[in-house]
Amino acid sequence: MICTRFLLPLVLAVVTVDVPRARAQADSTARSVVGAGSSDAAVLARIRSEGLERSQVVETATQLSDVRGPRLAGSPGYRKAAEWARQTLDSYGLRNASLEPWGKRRGRSWVVDRHSVELVKPYYERIVAYPKAWSPPTAGVVRGIPKLIAIRSDSDLVRHRAELKGAIVLNGTVARDTSLPKPFVRRFTDAELDSMSRITDPGSPRTYWEDADGYMERVERRRLLSVQLKAAGVAAVLEPSRNANAVGISGYQAYDSDVTKAVPAFVVSSADYARIANLVERNQAPVLELVLRSRYLPGDSLGFNIVAELPGSDPDLAAEVVMVGGHFDSWTAGTGATDNAAGCAVAMEVMRILTVIGARPKRTIRAVLWDGEEHEDYYGSMGYVRKHFGDPETMVVKPAQATVSAYFNIDNGTGRIRGIYTQGNAAVRPILAGMLEPLRDLGASTLTIANVGSTDHMPISAIGIPAFTFIQDPLDYETRTHHTNLDVALNLAGEDLKQAAVVAASVVYQTANRSERLPRLPLPLVRRK
Repeated sequence: MICTRFLLPLVLAVVTVDVPRARAQADSTARSVVGAGSSDAAVLARIRSEGLERSQVVETATQLSDVRGPRLAGSPGYRKAAEWARQTLDSYGLRNASLEPWGKRRGRSWVVDRHSVELVKPYYERIVAYPKAWSPPTAGVVRGIPKLIAIRSDSDLVRHRAELKGAIVLNGTVARDTSLPKPFVRRFTDAELDSMSRITDPGSPRTYWEDADGYMERVERRRLLSVQLKAAGVAAVLEPSRNANAVGISGYQAYDSDVTKAVPAFVVSSADYARIANLVERNQAPVLELVLRSRYLPGDSLGFNIVAELPGSDPDLAAEVVMVGGHFDSWTAGTGATDNAAGCAVAMEVMRILTVIGARPKRTIRAVLWDGEEHEDYYGSMGYVRKHFGDPETMVVKPAQATVSAYFNIDNGTGRIRGIYTQGNAAVRPILAGMLEPLRDLGASTLTIANVGSTDHMPISAIGIPAFTFIQDPLDYETRTHHTNLDVALNLAGEDLKQAAVVAASVVYQTANRSERLPRLPLPLVRRK
């Protein structure tokens, strides 16, 4: 298992490339790299040369994350980063680089001007804590002795109502994990990959509706509880991070457009939360001071994705499309580097590489960076599907649905690509195996029939389009960076991202150059409500 971290240099140099010479050198090695029998061997070799030797993927991911800041759906930060991405895609010479509306957002635009949580008695400590997204502001500086109360339901609220007026509530407890520590950073082992490749039952989620089942109901329950806490007079709520290694933002402070009646809420590092709880439980009367200055902005409620195309070169196939992308929005505690500036940067690098090397795919290749995956349940990708391809509830499809050969999604962190989840589509396996064969030496050769959900390929597959996501090495995605304050550019794995861009570009290009579109599963059944 390789556990090396690839840290960003302080300064990234701009390199001027002699493209014709680079192409000639890459072409001379094409036979040894991808095999003499491949008609695309020279192009694939140039993809590899450009992507590994002159990559811009780390710089792109850093620009999208640390430089532009968090990209909360609907926020000014999202808009700023999206405009930078559009301009960058346009600078590659792509067609129709645009911010394309998908529909109306549900939530308001939200900005934080200042926040802090401080322990001021019996000693001073600045507490590591972050406000939940869309949390309303506190009424100035809130000061008091917190109350340790677990409130999960209406019955809890009724039982403790007399204690809640004006209170800072510590909602829940933290238990120390005494199990053996797991490594922060890990890669898939050969045995794990082999096991994945041998799976015969795709498993769940088999449909978009199965993936999304109960989501909105859970969000609404959390919102209603927050409103009830505010109505009971609670001044603020602190909750412990579920991630013991960082501050993991979980759940939603509020979801619909009326968040003003919710209680201000913070997520606190588990260590600091346990420290405060220990003081409360031992009658030490700890005093906290906290403040949240947040605001909701008026303005356009239109949501939008970032779209750009490399036109197809074959008159008979140019109207058909191969898509690549990942979600663009992020949480607010970090800067959304591994989730998912990394995936967006890889998709953008795919387009840059193909343009720089002069690739002429037969079909059009379209990059789409999605809005509203984290905060609005695939609203960007589902809005795009309804606008262009059809209605997944009624299964009434539009003509463009038949023109898409495949969609490839990138949203599993910063790790290198090890293969592809085929989402129960057995017919694509030998085809994708052939595409991955030239990439075996880069570690990308595993195909599994397994279904995976929780990202934007699900709405695409819901309308009957072959939609896949890449298998990526976990690294420290789940242990440290996913939805946490440590999701910053420092934790991007640069060499892994270079490899991922080369693999993705190679697969996307080969899919675009096939004589036929990829095989499809039967059209999903009409949803039963």
